[in-house]
Amino acid sequence: MLYATRTLLVALLLLIPSAAHAEDLIGLFLSWQQDPTTTMTVTWVDIYAHSSPTILYRKYDGEKHSPETKWQKATPASQSTVGPTTLQLRRTELTGLEPGTRYEFGIGDKTEDVTHFWRFDTMPAKLTEPLTFVAGGDMMHSRELLDDMNREMQKLDPDFAVLMGDIAYENGVYGTHWIDWLQSWRRYSVGKEKRLIPLVIGIGNHEVKGHYNGRIPQDAPYFYSIFALPGDRSYYALDFGKYLSLVILDTQHTQPVIGPQADWLGKALAERADQQFLFAGYHFPAFGTAKGPKDGGAIDAPLALDLQKHWVPNFERYGMTAVFENDHHTFKRTHRIRNRERDDENGILYLGDGCWGVEPRPVPKPGAAWWLAKAESRNHLWRVELDPNGEAKFEAIDADGKVFDETEIETPRTKPTQSTPTK
Repeated sequence: MLYATRTLLVALLLLIPSAAHAEDLIGLFLSWQQDPTTTMTVTWVDIYAHSSPTILYRKYDGEKHSPETKWQKATPASQSTVGPTTLQLRRTELTGLEPGTRYEFGIGDKTEDVTHFWRFDTMPAKLTEPLTFVAGGDMMHSRELLDDMNREMQKLDPDFAVLMGDIAYENGVYGTHWIDWLQSWRRYSVGKEKRLIPLVIGIGNHEVKGHYNGRIPQDAPYFYSIFALPGDRSYYALDFGKYLSLVILDTQHTQPVIGPQADWLGKALAERADQQFLFAGYHFPAFGTAKGPKDGGAIDAPLALDLQKHWVPNFERYGMTAVFENDHHTFKRTHRIRNRERDDENGILYLGDGCWGVEPRPVPKPGAAWWLAKAESRNHLWRVELDPNGEAKFEAIDADGKVFDETEIETPRTKPTQSTPTK
């Protein structure tokens, strides 16, 4: 009944020949398709087929606007709908921006048509002061749970957010779930001084009809229409100067773990051997907590074993800062792991397990799973702070804003298991 009512409402509103105001926006978010230091992609969703497709933007220098800060115009590279719905989606990529610079922007053909201005920061070309981001996944069993965690993210005011799948729990079918998610993100991704927090996105099983081995884009129509992915692919890398790379992967939701993706992963990590910090993020965990087979632990699940065989050796070969995993609806921090054994000196830290805005599952009793340093049934996100000197600090923060777990890494990447190829 609710779905039918919302569909009728959208259909009726589409008949109104009116421009979309900021108050009418269903969703607005920032992301990156290319270099985070010189580009920004703006995506917005409303209900008006004929509203303005134009972004006005300029460098922000406070209330004093010099002649150099005059407005520029950008129009969408794409204008479509959110999956098979009638919700109107527009997207434009701003390029040629200056690193480490604040910009302001609004939607409208002329400044007098713009009812609200937001701001964003390009990432710095070099890491000269601490950079922070948050990470998590499995975001929305209910709007209330989603809002609680999004609100805590807003208080932290990170430079960006890494969201690794199961975003709106629509299963490739329930488009109205995206209305709730987009509205919540639009409200709580506004940080201090009206700065929008960009997102880095990954795919999970609840973006896909059938959860695994989905066809692109038919079985994940909302994910592939809403999000602009680097290289138009669910696995990709984002490079922030020479100080940070994020490698985002698809745990067999629309791309096989074995084959081209695994081959690409090895090459991508080799090409980033000189990056200071290097993280991987994906949905289903290699070293999970809650979803194991009857005759083994979570690390013995068939998909987990595939990840351990085809992905983890590359993580260990080239060295990582840490790896983010999700899907199991728990909190977890592993011991440092290398060669499927605990290695407190040279092992990789795996953080997760996807419990942003979902009902938590039970976790193993302390000591029952050798790979887990700590696990709880608790909603959370991870806050990461990267220091120019190579240290990384990690804090797990729950829906009440409490830091209930923390750890540090003194060197930016684990020691490679063997020499990396000469570039």
